[in-house]
Amino acid sequence: MPQCPRCQGYVGAEYRFCPNCGVQLQFSPATWAAAPEWGGAAPPREGPSKAGIWIAVAAVIVVALIAFVALVPLPLITQSNASSNTSIALVASCPTYTGSTANVSEPNPSYDVQEVMIFTQSYSQLMFNVTATAQCDSYGYGPAYLLNGLTNTGYWYQVGLNWDWPLQTGGYVPGFSFVSEYWAPGGVTHPPSSSPFSGTVNQNDIVELSINFTGGKVILSGRDLNTSAVASTNFPANRANTFVGLQAQQSRSRFSFATQGYFTGLMTEWYHVRPTGEGTGIEARYTQTVTSISSATLAIGEWNFTGANPTSVFSGVANNGYPVDFSGAPNQLQQFSYNGFVASADAFEFVTGS
Repeated sequence: MPQCPRCQGYVGAEYRFCPNCGVQLQFSPATWAAAPEWGGAAPPREGPSKAGIWIAVAAVIVVALIAFVALVPLPLITQSNASSNTSIALVASCPTYTGSTANVSEPNPSYDVQEVMIFTQSYSQLMFNVTATAQCDSYGYGPAYLLNGLTNTGYWYQVGLNWDWPLQTGGYVPGFSFVSEYWAPGGVTHPPSSSPFSGTVNQNDIVELSINFTGGKVILSGRDLNTSAVASTNFPANRANTFVGLQAQQSRSRFSFATQGYFTGLMTEWYHVRPTGEGTGIEARYTQTVTSISSATLAIGEWNFTGANPTSVFSGVANNGYPVDFSGAPNQLQQFSYNGFVASADAFEFVTGS
């Protein structure tokens, strides 16, 4: 097995960055020459979407959020007293939609809230159920419920369910949609595809999100377990066969540059027009029963995209950045709260919202 020229640690031949110290590795022609950056034709795209820019930057944001632990050391169960600019009220009941795809015009949202659960384990496939939760702020913008997989060759895949998700120039397409995304090492992003399911997705339906390897592809799927509505897409697997957890990424207790902010895990993401401060809204619950999660890193942050570069409104990481261990009480939710936002997790669930 080859060694890193900087730290002398052993790395897989397919790695482009050392998982121990983050140095960029020399590529092996036999391994990489035959693999084009996107592996062939681009997937279908649906209309203009600012999510392509925002979600691409999300990778950088997660790294900054984890690194912020040096400035914001927090225990697992905590409540910050940091001040917040309360400018938006959450709406308890969002409009209902009956198949309309007409865009709803609203101001451009530029503040991004992320609540993250990063798995420490590695997996050959990922499958989680999420409750379809229609919730919105006073401008009508809603969240995305996302399952993420970072592969052992450095590519990142994301699949999810969103509600009233923003468009490029402001406003949103109403209702629930299926969303997918694909990043190459180095932060290059392929524009996201946001598309309808084959049938109706109703409030409180259980939607199964999955990412798996099949025939040299990574298959990203969503399936409404109540109505049987489905959606799926696929991207090249780029020689990968594993979704790597934090233990394969980190250097000591900190996130490695090897991941460039990518991770395997879950995230609730929500854009707003102005800084929030109203908390996380209605509960969103991710569940699975197949394989217990031994431990995970929990983080919460909000980011400002109004300038040339994103800046932090606030951010915090649970347990001083160390993974939260679920092995002793796998069915007991452990709560992390910060600046009015709450995330809870155990070996089988991740819950965001109040």
